[in-house]
Amino acid sequence: MLTAVYTNSPNKTFSSFGFKPKQDNFFSIPERKPLTISERLSIGTGTLIGTAIPIMYFCKKQKLPVQKLKYAEKEMILLSTGSITGGVLGGMYSDKKVKPEYKIHEGVFQFFNAVVPTLLIKPILKTCDKIKFLNNTKAKAATLMSGIFCGMIAGANISNKINGTTSAGSKRKVKFVDTIANIDVISGALVMAKFPLIGKLGIEKFLPLFYMWTGYESGTMR
Repeated sequence: MLTAVYTNSPNKTFSSFGFKPKQDNFFSIPERKPLTISERLSIGTGTLIGTAIPIMYFCKKQKLPVQKLKYAEKEMILLSTGSITGGVLGGMYSDKKVKPEYKIHEGVFQFFNAVVPTLLIKPILKTCDKIKFLNNTKAKAATLMSGIFCGMIAGANISNKINGTTSAGSKRKVKFVDTIANIDVISGALVMAKFPLIGKLGIEKFLPLFYMWTGYESGTMR
């Protein structure tokens, strides 16, 4: 278990974009202390490198250019792991004014926030294929979104236990901004579901960029 992180104020608790007042709601966005341009560049560079490494591996293994890569659970998990690791390391290197535990905790949260929902995608799709009233585009999309959100809650509980942030004053809760940050998993799920519109839009080409955003946000945690 990682060492728990607490603020000096009892009215603050761990949040996706920093520390926030406890009297907030699901949609509130906590304030974040600004980063310098050099700090942002360092975090962005770390995220880029962390994302590029698995991408190069995929290209070599699949023998395809970046824009034609195929994504399944393994690729999505490796992308999220690489981007988050790169973002956190870049943030720890540049943002020395903040305890590294803050970024590590956010990295752990974002990792499980991405991995747990990703692991649910294939079982959900298989279940939809076997149940007649779920075996259509709209039902699959709704079921996938519900499964991803449930996976986020499960991932948050796992990360809180690992981070040691299980008390009322430090517990990391799923926020609306976390749902937005999960655009990578949502996009990957739609790609795996092979919805006709998704294929036409070519969303899989942009998956690395979506995962880079998650890694960058982990690195900017203060």
